[in-house]
Amino acid sequence: AIVESSDDAIISKTLDGVIVSWNRGAERLYGYLADEIIGQPITRLIPPGHPDELPHLIDRLKRGERIEHFETQRVCKDGRCLNVSLTISPIKDDEGKIVGASKIARDITAQKRRETGLTFLAESGKLLSELLDVPSTLNRVAQLAVPKFADWCSVDLLEGDQQLVRVAVAHADPAKVELAEELRKKYPPDPHAPVGAWSVIRMGRSELVADIPDSLLAQAIRDPELLGVIRRLGLRSYIGVPLIVSGRTMGVITFIAAESGHRYDRADLQIAEELAQRAAIAIENARLYNEVKQASRRKDEFLAMLGHELRNPLAPIRSALQIMNTPNVGEAALAEARQVTQRQVQHLARLVDDLLDVSRIMRGHIELRRQPVSLQTVLSHAIETVQPLVNERKQQLIVDMPSKPVMLEADATRLTQAIGNLLNNASKFSSSPGRFWLTAKLDGGEAVISVRDEGIGIPRETLPYIFDLFVQGDQSLERTEGGLGIGLTVVRKLIEMHGGRIMADSRGPGQGSEFVIHLPTVQAPTSPRPEKPRDPAADAKRRRVLVVDDSVDAAKTIAMLLRLWGHDVKTAHDGAEALAIAHDFLPEVVLLDIGLPGMNGYELARRMRSEPPLAKVRLVAVSGYGQQEDLRRSKEAGFDQHFTKPVEPAALERLLRETDPPRNGN
Repeated sequence: AIVESSDDAIISKTLDGVIVSWNRGAERLYGYLADEIIGQPITRLIPPGHPDELPHLIDRLKRGERIEHFETQRVCKDGRCLNVSLTISPIKDDEGKIVGASKIARDITAQKRRETGLTFLAESGKLLSELLDVPSTLNRVAQLAVPKFADWCSVDLLEGDQQLVRVAVAHADPAKVELAEELRKKYPPDPHAPVGAWSVIRMGRSELVADIPDSLLAQAIRDPELLGVIRRLGLRSYIGVPLIVSGRTMGVITFIAAESGHRYDRADLQIAEELAQRAAIAIENARLYNEVKQASRRKDEFLAMLGHELRNPLAPIRSALQIMNTPNVGEAALAEARQVTQRQVQHLARLVDDLLDVSRIMRGHIELRRQPVSLQTVLSHAIETVQPLVNERKQQLIVDMPSKPVMLEADATRLTQAIGNLLNNASKFSSSPGRFWLTAKLDGGEAVISVRDEGIGIPRETLPYIFDLFVQGDQSLERTEGGLGIGLTVVRKLIEMHGGRIMADSRGPGQGSEFVIHLPTVQAPTSPRPEKPRDPAADAKRRRVLVVDDSVDAAKTIAMLLRLWGHDVKTAHDGAEALAIAHDFLPEVVLLDIGLPGMNGYELARRMRSEPPLAKVRLVAVSGYGQQEDLRRSKEAGFDQHFTKPVEPAALERLLRETDPPRNGN
């Protein structure tokens, strides 16, 4: 009764290996009824090709040994292979002679599958932790899964919304891998299939089909030829698991049991899902690593290019200064040297402005001052900024604008900067002499602006990234014009801040390029805003100005310029000296550097504001620091305005012209 009610298979056999008893547990385990198997050799339970351990076991039994927990494999009536643990005891007759053996067999297939799965998971995890090249590592993981966890393993990654790209596939038989690849090319996966990779992608959750019935194959595969091939592969069981990171499904891992006859269960699914989770994280980490690596490479290229671009204008400036200092130089040479210096200083200032702008824009520290402005006005100002370069390079800028005003709600200065940047690039990267085009038109509710040239063009592989930070098209040493790879980033951000969009196109190197901007338009205002009348007599007012800068050259040159304009100027190079001079001089305007030794500009400004004779003087910060935090600190310290070095002479002239009458009572 105990034997018959046992869940384990309890079998007895002769020393010749003939089965003489077979309980119900054996029937359940192996699938044979007692009448079918009693009298048959025990070798019927040994899988084909499996090592025959019977002679060794019989020898041990004949010596009277008891064999416990011997792990091996056995085959069922339906051909399935089982992992079993055997306990074998000798059977003796009344005289104590060994005449047979009693065997207890316990199914440990699930346990072995779990152990194998965990081993596979650990080994795969180690591979994934080293993942740098996604396809090759996933292919190694797929090969590791076969045959430890599956007969077939494949990995597909999603590209776009409608394309699954197979990055890995493995099977013990290489010929079958080739067959699978040929089938996939001939019969691409159906995005609408009710089960399989696309189904896992659509639903974003795992699929487990413990037994694959023929009806399911017929439902999923409508092509008769393909269905016949799949049937011959003998697919038995299937697991499909999505690769999900941050709520986004990026692909699917598929495990299929076939020749092994294994049926996947919930325990297998847990292992597969754990692997998929690790793989998804590893893929995302690899992507981030590659992005950081690429960003680091671009940063290094940018720093190298920055040094190059800053040194380029310094060379002609140094030469021009040497010419100016040479005795008996003609007036024409001096005039040319001055023009060269002015152009190169403007170029340096533009480089620094670009650097500051990209930093501010990326951190959201630029606010647009929007007001109605005509597109024609913006384009005209942009043309003015590039015209000197066009003239210098003997180029032709062909302009086509709408005859009627097209109104925008925009920051005219920033929009002029963006379009001027495109025109500047078109000139720099076109031949000299040469030509390029600026066209604008009204299309529905949008203004469409195009800047097109016949210059060096943009490689097709660079085109998708041309607006990214530090990306440049021509990075060769032979390139004729430079740049920091930030101008187009600034352009795109400014255009997007205006509610517009920008696109770039090029047929490739030497084929020119075109940048097209779309901007929303507005209705023209009913009446133009009157401009504030300017008092021409104000230009002649003489001001008392104190220039404070620890750089002697900076203070001296600004003072010389102001004296040429007719102003009374004193200079100081630290805070204590500035206070002493200010009490005697009583300036109307103080141009004050922030980074002073000892007493910095903020502290000096507070001291001046606290002393009655200087409390109402017009304080203007002149500093190399121009971030939002610097402007805030200047205002808190009592400054009326904040200029970033180098100060535009026109802005300085306007400041002195528009300064109110003396505020200190004198």
